[in-house]
Amino acid sequence: MNVMRDAAPRPDDRSRTLLGVRIRDLGRDGAIALIDETVSRGDTVKVCFANAQTLNLACGDERYRNALRTFVVLNDGLGADIASRIKYGVPFQENLNGTDFIPDFLARTTLALRIYLVGSTDAVAARAAEALAEAFPRHTIVGHRNGFFSGPQDIEQTCCDIRKSDADCLLVGMGNPLQEFWIGEHGANTSARLLFGVGAFLDFQAGNVPRAPQWVRQLRCEWMFRLLQEPVRLARRYLIGNFVFLGRVLFDARR
Repeated sequence: MNVMRDAAPRPDDRSRTLLGVRIRDLGRDGAIALIDETVSRGDTVKVCFANAQTLNLACGDERYRNALRTFVVLNDGLGADIASRIKYGVPFQENLNGTDFIPDFLARTTLALRIYLVGSTDAVAARAAEALAEAFPRHTIVGHRNGFFSGPQDIEQTCCDIRKSDADCLLVGMGNPLQEFWIGEHGANTSARLLFGVGAFLDFQAGNVPRAPQWVRQLRCEWMFRLLQEPVRLARRYLIGNFVFLGRVLFDARR
């Protein structure tokens, strides 16, 4: 039986709690080591990435906060750093956004993984699977499907397909909070011991959504690039959401 247990804290784990969410300040090396050690000893680890949007959603949703307590939550982006500076006086060690962390993890992990992708459309998931198989031949892509389910029977069939594939790593890209809810509710019904909530990672890998130029990423302004690419969809998240986030962070720091 595949029993899910939360990954134990490491000695170098300087956690911070921001808007009710515990975020591990492990750095890239520490996060990779924690995942490798947890999976190697036969335990299950669920990993997700918390940016300003994630923290905003969790602040107003107790169910989501409770779900995140079962994950190793890593810091993603400038918003998490700003919140950490305001509340704790220091930033996180490194920016561990999922779009960059997942490829780095796949390149550096000591594990040889069997990976199943769930998310986006069938076409995007298929292109992402091809891209990952080419980039990381040490791992095996054992299956993929879209992130839209018609009902409980469809979900059960997907879990059955994942078990039959003998996947030990699941990349779920449905956006927040759906992907974390899905992993929390159905992850134990798969064979996977390593489960990532990856947001738009599959779309990036498939080339469906362009990444910001490297210099924009170095300035930590990729959110502005994405806003310019998809202003209608992302305006509320970034223009309104960022102000709400900052207000919540200031209030949280004074409590």
